[in-house]
Amino acid sequence: MTEGRLAGERLSGSEKRALLVWVAAGILGLIFAYQYFFLAFPEASVNFQISRTEALERARKFATSLGENISSYKSSVIFDVDEDAKVYLERQVGLREANRLMSQDLNIWYWDVRFFKPLQEEEFAVRVSPSGQIVGYNHKIEEARAGASLERDTALSIAQNFLTTKLGIDLRVWDALPEEANSKKKPNRTDWTFTWEKLGFRAKDAPYRLQATVEGDRIGGSEEFLKVPEAWERSYERLRSTNDTLELVFTVLYIALLVVAVWFGIKLTLQGQTRWRGAILLGLLVAALLFLQGLNEWPLWGASYDTRVSYSTFLAGKVGSALLFAALSALTITLVLPAAEPLYRSSWPERLRLSKTFTLRGLRSKEFFSASVVGLSLAAVHIGYVVGFYVLANWLGAWAPQEVNYQESVNTLFPWISGAAIGLLAATNEEFTFRLFAIPFFEKFTKSRWLAVIVPAFLWSFLHSNYPQEPAYVRGIEIGLIGIVAGMVMLCSAR
Repeated sequence: MTEGRLAGERLSGSEKRALLVWVAAGILGLIFAYQYFFLAFPEASVNFQISRTEALERARKFATSLGENISSYKSSVIFDVDEDAKVYLERQVGLREANRLMSQDLNIWYWDVRFFKPLQEEEFAVRVSPSGQIVGYNHKIEEARAGASLERDTALSIAQNFLTTKLGIDLRVWDALPEEANSKKKPNRTDWTFTWEKLGFRAKDAPYRLQATVEGDRIGGSEEFLKVPEAWERSYERLRSTNDTLELVFTVLYIALLVVAVWFGIKLTLQGQTRWRGAILLGLLVAALLFLQGLNEWPLWGASYDTRVSYSTFLAGKVGSALLFAALSALTITLVLPAAEPLYRSSWPERLRLSKTFTLRGLRSKEFFSASVVGLSLAAVHIGYVVGFYVLANWLGAWAPQEVNYQESVNTLFPWISGAAIGLLAATNEEFTFRLFAIPFFEKFTKSRWLAVIVPAFLWSFLHSNYPQEPAYVRGIEIGLIGIVAGMVMLCSAR
């Protein structure tokens, strides 16, 4: 069958029935996901009562009320979360109770507003809750700045006055911890730190604390935080270490597979069997989107700025990093595709050539139509599968943190850019490497269709092991199983 005849082909009765089955399966997957999504993935709910701009203005007004002149300071605003406290609550008291505590009793989520000047150590940070309350403050000054060396009681009085008059905190519901009061001698002053614990509150073994610092004779800052037990922190670090180790092992295998693909690409190029133009153009498209994604995150940049570096150097570094990441990511597509398509075509020469897919003839072909229907239906089935997998996994004792889907939506100018860039990268980099190249490669050299499907599926899946899930291998199993399905669909469609 030639490519020129593909546009004129019509679907047979059995092919139509098969596509209807796929569509029905996709619809069932979406219905199941709609019904049980939040059972599988409880989503943290944040009641935003103020916007990003309003948080900035409230923070500015608060700093000014303390007598600070920040009119000439640069600012950054990001929405953030105390990740350790959030994860601890989810694992120790359950998702429902954790959501209740984080929305009513604890300041876990906040707008983090920073005021700074390039090449100046002094800066200010103000935390504003989603409801608009000031829940944290920090005034960073030079270690050698001159100041008073107060007695404990005098410094404590300054801290208490700040907490009650400026933050409106009722210290009667907080228990002072005298053993936590510490002084620190600086070159030209003495700083004090005082801690209180909320009366009658414990989240399993974690108390909720309030801490204030006095720098010389001026308030240095305050914060509220959940005091997560050190034993739990060590246990969680071990879990994360296992996650990261699994990812590292499979990253090495992924790099090895990339090297093999590049070697094949060079070999096939020398034999005149490759076409680089399409791979280069696709790589440029992916690079452009990823670069835009990096630039779209510029509202976040100020939060990580080191004031010891000139601001222009910092910005140039950020732009350069975004460009480098985009270019390297695009290379994983451009270098793999010239090897992947010839291997695929050698196994299934009657299939539509990738470069012809988006031509008018390709778009009108039966193959393109069928592949589109199956692909979209499989995506819908995949959504339902993931929900079902984690409903069962959670019932069996597996754990995954709640989704907090506010980072992109409230911190960036165009949240959709991230979804488009990551989606295109996954659809090209991962599918070209682990399906288009790896399946015909492993089938060619192992003579086994099953190995050709299973090995790439789990090489791909365990690359995602760094997610903070327990047990560490659960993500690899989840993605590996759907990877097997995707590989089988590819083989069945190609025959």
